[in-house]
Amino acid sequence: MRFIGPTSKQSFCKSCFKEFRAPPYRRIWEKEPLICHDCLSQLKNELSFRKVEGINVYFLCFYDGIMKQWLMNYKEAGDSELAPVFFSLYLPLIHLFFPFSLFVPCPSSQERISKRGFDHLPMILEASHLPYRAVLKKGDKEEQKEKKGSERFAKKGIGVKEEGKELIGKRIVLFDDVLTTGSTFLQSASALQGIGVRSISGLILMDNQKLEERRIKGSLFN
Repeated sequence: MRFIGPTSKQSFCKSCFKEFRAPPYRRIWEKEPLICHDCLSQLKNELSFRKVEGINVYFLCFYDGIMKQWLMNYKEAGDSELAPVFFSLYLPLIHLFFPFSLFVPCPSSQERISKRGFDHLPMILEASHLPYRAVLKKGDKEEQKEKKGSERFAKKGIGVKEEGKELIGKRIVLFDDVLTTGSTFLQSASALQGIGVRSISGLILMDNQKLEERRIKGSLFN
């Protein structure tokens, strides 16, 4: 009897909407590939790690390229179908880096959540089947990108909701989409430290802080 191996399932790319068939090795790594090979080839392999004010933080890439395009389409155009895309290629590594941890998304203002129609960070965690608790709240109504200079460092009124007490003694992974000044991330970390969590690590999609430094250094030699 002849053995017939598994055939590649036909899917639609969530980035460019084209039909594609993922090879078997991608199905082993990703289980359910969401992005075609052409779009995947545009994703820069820039996984990095560094300390941010003493907190160990992992970054998937810099704030440019196709990941930035996905985030803009997701946040600004409301393409919620992109929610599972951000972690799809990295999930095995995320499970390896953060065992027995609970993810906590940095907060967005209620105004932005209402305007967008969804809370974008919890939705990414939900779509990726990662354990999380959205226990942080933000009182600042002004969008971060609309601020200038030192205004971004101003207090945003970030606090922990009443149900956040269940995080006491837990290993926490603080999750955000972009790090520029680090203000929201660090104030969120401070709020969590204030209730007595066991430890805090960071996972951020894109590093805009180091990208700017890299561009400045590059311009000096051009």
